[in-house]
Amino acid sequence: MHRRRRIAWVESPEGTGALEAGAGRQRSGGSSRSSSREEGKEQGELPLRVREEAEKVRSEDPQPLLRGIFEIQKKSCDVVLSAQRLKWSPIQPERPVGEGCARAILQHKEEYVEMKDVFSVKLKRRRFVGQQKGGVLLGITVFVCLKKEGNKLKDSTIHLSNMSEDHCHLWFRYLTEIVNVTEYEGHALALLKECDLKPFHGVVCVGGDGTVSEAANGLLLRAQMDAGRDRKDTLAPARAPLPLGIIPAGDTINIKNATK
Repeated sequence: MHRRRRIAWVESPEGTGALEAGAGRQRSGGSSRSSSREEGKEQGELPLRVREEAEKVRSEDPQPLLRGIFEIQKKSCDVVLSAQRLKWSPIQPERPVGEGCARAILQHKEEYVEMKDVFSVKLKRRRFVGQQKGGVLLGITVFVCLKKEGNKLKDSTIHLSNMSEDHCHLWFRYLTEIVNVTEYEGHALALLKECDLKPFHGVVCVGGDGTVSEAANGLLLRAQMDAGRDRKDTLAPARAPLPLGIIPAGDTINIKNATK
């Protein structure tokens, strides 16, 4: 006679027992969990405190739109983009070993910028002298406006280095959609007329006379619409709901001379 061979499940969900085929016996959940903990220790599992902190960060993060690898400050980083944040962290080994593995991971904390602080994005290329178009793609440059002290702002740049055209163009498209850079004549005017302005404290316009004119007209038209007044009534117009800041950056900047 041949003995019937017994087969046991290698893994089982936590909290439930694994059935041994042919034996009809159920393993206890406690023994399963203890064996899992022992296996985790053998494979260099992170301390409970570190895992809890990582789980907390993941639960607070919004839904990611893109994830990819870029070089930031000469380090390969795992970069994640969501509608609210652009975050990155140096790439670590999948299973770091050694006594100092937990300490090393804590030292490489995740960095991020809020997308509401990003005011421009561009593709970074290396070009020869006199070359106007094309060039070797180096990556993406993200321009950020950070709070320095009080009401002062400080500009900063983040260079996401990657020489893949497809990779960078995909990220550039998503970033520009979030930043919402004006793409055509009348775009700023349309945005200010339709956008909910209540959460904002002011509008900053970066551009030339045409862009400034669109922004000013958009704010004034929005004020007349909210007040229920005739747009053609120029004798007693409603006051614009938000202050308008101007950073001259276009080809024609006559508005700069007019406001001196």
